[in-house]
Amino acid sequence: MERVKTLEKDDLKKIFEENSTKLMPSFYEMQSTFLSGIYKRYGDLEGGNIVIFFARDLHLEILRKRELDLEFDLSLEKFWINHKDIVQSKKRIIVVSKETGLPKETTRRKILYLIKKKHIKKAEKNRLFWEPASEHKETYLQIIDNQINSLSRFIFDQSKICNIALSISKIEKEIKKNYCFYWYNYLSAQLEYIKYWHSKLKDLEMLLIIFQVLIQTVNLIKRNNAKTPGSISNLFSNLNGYSGADISATSISEITGIPRATCIRKLDRFVKMKVLQKDAVSKRYFLSIGRNNQNPIIDSETIGQKISLFSDFSTIVLKALGK
Repeated sequence: MERVKTLEKDDLKKIFEENSTKLMPSFYEMQSTFLSGIYKRYGDLEGGNIVIFFARDLHLEILRKRELDLEFDLSLEKFWINHKDIVQSKKRIIVVSKETGLPKETTRRKILYLIKKKHIKKAEKNRLFWEPASEHKETYLQIIDNQINSLSRFIFDQSKICNIALSISKIEKEIKKNYCFYWYNYLSAQLEYIKYWHSKLKDLEMLLIIFQVLIQTVNLIKRNNAKTPGSISNLFSNLNGYSGADISATSISEITGIPRATCIRKLDRFVKMKVLQKDAVSKRYFLSIGRNNQNPIIDSETIGQKISLFSDFSTIVLKALGK
């Protein structure tokens, strides 16, 4: 574990850049699992992103209890007791809009909808906050468990490259033990990542949909280059055509929960953007890879910048596990 003590964010950023072939499958799976959980719970990714903002605030308030009591339990098991004792600070709509990247009026409209559906609560003096209801505890825990598992697999893949002896179960156990600490940092990284892609696509459902195509593509690349580390700059360069890395609208709908007709409409938008191609016979979709990876979704600089958002978080987790 000596390697962990000297591990810094720049080290992991370099690992991302030099080992994309090995890391991108678990990264995209992690992001797909995270957004699918949000979509299935709230039925709307923009509204779900607002809930993420309020959830991050709740985890921070619980985390601050540790400042007064070093033995304060931050675990997932105690979360249902802890969150009921927290008074969350008032948030202005303009702050929520800025943090999520949503227009102010969209934010206002989505918040009203979330209040109506009881996903967000409104208290005295217009104080808005997130407080998961007890009747949704089981579904919440199931979604969180899936998200922790996919996150742990991503951390595990990094630990292998760093020659750090960790198991997925050990990573999961640590995250659940100090759940509010890790989830505050994880949601912070997710908010920045989602905000960026919303500014580019203007549609978060499209982000979740494109992840499914990317997962097929990077898994194929990983199988074909199992023993050869690939950097971000040449990750997609050796993939000729779709070569089996295609997926149907039906499969995407089943994985994400997004209606099939909506998937088809948004996949066809990607075709018009020259991000995807559609096979005329099978009607399946695959990544459009031109010369020098000329595709806005897989641009090496874009991928590098956005994945680096998680470098700091990964460093925190690995250092905690190495103590």
